[in-house]
Amino acid sequence: MTPRTAMESALKDAITQHLRPKGFTGSLPHLRRRSDAQVCLISFQFFSAGGSFAVEVAECGPNGFNTSWGKHIPPQKMTAQDVPAPRPRLGSGDFPNGDHWFAFGPRNYEPDAEKLRAHQDYEALADDVLRLIESQAEPFWEQQLLART
Repeated sequence: MTPRTAMESALKDAITQHLRPKGFTGSLPHLRRRSDAQVCLISFQFFSAGGSFAVEVAECGPNGFNTSWGKHIPPQKMTAQDVPAPRPRLGSGDFPNGDHWFAFGPRNYEPDAEKLRAHQDYEALADDVLRLIESQAEPFWEQQLLART
């Protein structure tokens, strides 16, 4: 097991236990929750050199999204990365502005890059993501829905 697979495993457990009961479907890295009014989106983006990931959130109308070049993306295929803006990253102190990366280990080119941390460390980071979905993403989705309707 690598640090990335350990982190993915902790995130998958958090998704299964906490986000599925709230109506989220899809699989890592893209999740969505559909309602009659909107589609709430979460996308996880792992840094190419390893050691961290970002979590972007977005939303669209219940029928999906039309790109600027005319392609229709149906709601069951939508990802946060399909929405040009706003698409804030969870964890920013200036949310919905700013940037934030969740660090779970060193970069692939750094010493001890393949050294695993305790499983609880990955679980704690996944729990941080869940808390931010509640405190940042949920109000953001509600605000976006109100602005769109």
